[in-house]
Amino acid sequence: MKVLAQILRQARRSLTKRGILGTLILAIAASGVVVKNLRPSHRQALRLQRQADRGFDLKYNVDTAGTISQGSLDVRSRNQLFATRYEPIQDVDFAALLADTGLRYQDYTFIDLGSGKGRAILLAAALPFRRIVGVEFSPRLDAVARDNLERYTGERNCTNIELACMDAARYDFPEDSPLVLYLYNPFERPVMQQVADNLAASFSRRPRRMLVLYFTPHCADVWDSLEFLQKKRATNLLCLYDSGDPPPAGPV
Repeated sequence: MKVLAQILRQARRSLTKRGILGTLILAIAASGVVVKNLRPSHRQALRLQRQADRGFDLKYNVDTAGTISQGSLDVRSRNQLFATRYEPIQDVDFAALLADTGLRYQDYTFIDLGSGKGRAILLAAALPFRRIVGVEFSPRLDAVARDNLERYTGERNCTNIELACMDAARYDFPEDSPLVLYLYNPFERPVMQQVADNLAASFSRRPRRMLVLYFTPHCADVWDSLEFLQKKRATNLLCLYDSGDPPPAGPV
């Protein structure tokens, strides 16, 4: 019964968001994904990923593994229609995100929008960021992340960590430091556009260096359109955007 209820919730979300034709197209595409998942090479890749996830959790005494659809979570927000599934980033992938950026970490606030169970937050804690913020609108996932933060046995070079249970579209970016914004495909275009607009407005009020690390960048064109950001790296897995250091303020 739980599985049937989840399927019905997902169907209602899709009908609301895409209409009948869009839902039908999505179902056909999803059937192709199922076929792909049956291929031995893909099954092997998934098996290795699950093993790595379990290994991370066992090593650090946390619960970050697994894939959870947003349709299975009880979230009181209209933007749940545009949320994607929870899936943790691999630690090796996270390490590559900040390669060659030359950041002086202690000057920057690291922000993870759609932080889920908090794996990226835990990995970021190994770096000496000024502050780390995780924003997650699911109370269930936020509670797991808070428990993980207490239990985590890995390296911590940043202890100033905040978790906010709220809609990322309503998040006000802090303006007291330069920012590193991390996104692991957390939501679809309507929310992504709102987040990008909010960041642009924050930059306009107080210009400072901003980096956007967009992992699995399905809505990269939203960020491509922002004039204050330049795309520094682009692959199928990652787009990195950088505002650069703003020019010094002139005489008053």
